[in-house]
Amino acid sequence: MVFVENIIQCELNYTRQFCVEYEDENIIRFRNHEIRDMHSHNFTYIKKKEKELKIRSLIEEEIAVCKNERVKYCNLIINSDVHSRILSYIQHPSVLSINGFYKFDFSKLQSIKSIEGCRIEKVTTVEALDDMLTVDLDADEAINGRDFCVRRCYGRSPIYLKDNSVEAYLCYHGDDLIGRCDLFISGDVAKIEDFSIIQKYQRMGFGSTLLRNMIEIAIDRNCETVYLVTNELDSAKYMYEKNGFDKIGQMSEIRFIL
Repeated sequence: MVFVENIIQCELNYTRQFCVEYEDENIIRFRNHEIRDMHSHNFTYIKKKEKELKIRSLIEEEIAVCKNERVKYCNLIINSDVHSRILSYIQHPSVLSINGFYKFDFSKLQSIKSIEGCRIEKVTTVEALDDMLTVDLDADEAINGRDFCVRRCYGRSPIYLKDNSVEAYLCYHGDDLIGRCDLFISGDVAKIEDFSIIQKYQRMGFGSTLLRNMIEIAIDRNCETVYLVTNELDSAKYMYEKNGFDKIGQMSEIRFIL
């Protein structure tokens, strides 16, 4: 599978909204100094498909950088498959994940069912962030802890409240808070991110409703591509496929524990 260049560029531009970066011919190193323990905002992207020896060398260089920064992990994203042989040469334990890229088929928009009575509201006030945090805690508190969820939500809030950046949306049904989702538009490409439905409302059609609304917003903004990224082991990918998202590629994510 081959990535479309504009999707890769959108992915990088999305990360740039939250991070500072260093770039050379081989890598882009992203850092969010306010939330250092957030893996998705502190990683190194290896830009080109390289031979094994080169990949190993780049990995070892980034591990050295992370040790110098005194952090407990080194996260890398590689635009190719990673052979287990490479990891066996590195002395630090690692976790390898495969993230799939899924692009929406616009011909399937009308087949996505929506629940009547749902309303989608863009987050434009600090007060609305409290509801966003409620959804995040429901999804992630058990795994990541309350402190992390709070720091992540309010640490990213200046971006959500800024024009022409990542937009956060909340889904309600009547007076009930149902879920949340982010939308980022770069040129004519839209990325759906941080999609989450409160557990007691899952498998009831609310996820499809929220997805359809995000897609319709992107269409209204003249986007020609809508995509999302999900871990290939995440059960949510089946919901995305059911709602018209087709896999177009994947990236390897490796986290080394230092």
